[in-house]
Amino acid sequence: MLRILFGLLAFSCLSFANKKVLKVPLYATEKVSGSDLFFARNLTKGSETLHLKLQTHTNLAYYGNISMGTPKQHFSVIFDTGSSNTWLPSINCPKSNLACQNHRRYNSSRSSTYTPDGRNFTLRYGSGRVVGYLSKDTLHFSGADLPDVIFGESLFLQHFAFNTVRFDGLVGLGLGVLAWSNTTPFLELLCAKKLIEKCLFSVYLRRHPPDIPGGEILFGGFDKSKFEGKLHYVPISLWNSWNLEITKTTVGSKQIGGKINAILDTGTSLILMPQESYDNLLKVLSTRVENGYNVLTCEDKTLPNVNILIGGKVFPLTANDYLMELTLGRKKLCVLAVAPINRGFWVLGDVFLGRYYTVYDAAAKRIGLAKAVRRGK
Repeated sequence: MLRILFGLLAFSCLSFANKKVLKVPLYATEKVSGSDLFFARNLTKGSETLHLKLQTHTNLAYYGNISMGTPKQHFSVIFDTGSSNTWLPSINCPKSNLACQNHRRYNSSRSSTYTPDGRNFTLRYGSGRVVGYLSKDTLHFSGADLPDVIFGESLFLQHFAFNTVRFDGLVGLGLGVLAWSNTTPFLELLCAKKLIEKCLFSVYLRRHPPDIPGGEILFGGFDKSKFEGKLHYVPISLWNSWNLEITKTTVGSKQIGGKINAILDTGTSLILMPQESYDNLLKVLSTRVENGYNVLTCEDKTLPNVNILIGGKVFPLTANDYLMELTLGRKKLCVLAVAPINRGFWVLGDVFLGRYYTVYDAAAKRIGLAKAVRRGK
């Protein structure tokens, strides 16, 4: 059963060092089996990768609240660094599409600021697709009003897991090249309207007990109280997305992967890596197969760190980060929060982002990383 860790959202507008920063609290909900496939964005095809039944307390989806239109219609959304488009379920979706009917739906006829666009769209994901048409309206969040947002009204949601997830849609935080043609994506529009002083945002996620799962996104700045030391900046490695370059990855004294690009993706729970690196990881950790799972000891003190070298600095993941506990029958097992993909890059999802505070600087085309502070508030 989906266990919801959810509270009422109180948006706030902060001022850090006299500079306007918009804060969006994030809340966490457990993902149901296969939900990571929905946000894998063509990283896999058909039945490839992600064979885990990810129903554990560490397989979380992080979402915040927005409103659309005038008067405001309220929605919960994933703020997704891995894509650039925004979409919401439409009031016009057919009754036969339960994935749409089970969520809050946008009604353009109730909004005085709605402007029709009419172009059709299809977004293809790892195990399904979203189909609909484009519309334009004012998006509200954190006390700010962002007019002229072109977004998708979804008529068809093809994904079995979407029936039961708490969030309704998605706001893409990616760079403009990934957006629909002749549209200005959320982040670029936010900066163009000068609703924030600096064209950047930062992400803080909480995953580990005794923390309350959740976090926050700050648009226009970052919060020094949420990380240790100084931010380590690296340039984005691909001009069209939030990618950075991994120099190499080691586990103990063994290298499991070399130089490769990695995308930072708030829309994916796990760490996804190419099959060869994944196979190397299994060998180094000496996993055993049980009930179809690659199983490890739950005594994390005996397991080595996974050390990811980025821009001359090592970012380790401990066993507490990369293991998930499953209960099969009455037996508890620990499996990797890592999955293989048949692609030539990594996806650093929430497993990585929960340990490291990240800053996405669109103006300077760079990403900042620092060890996140763990706390229960």
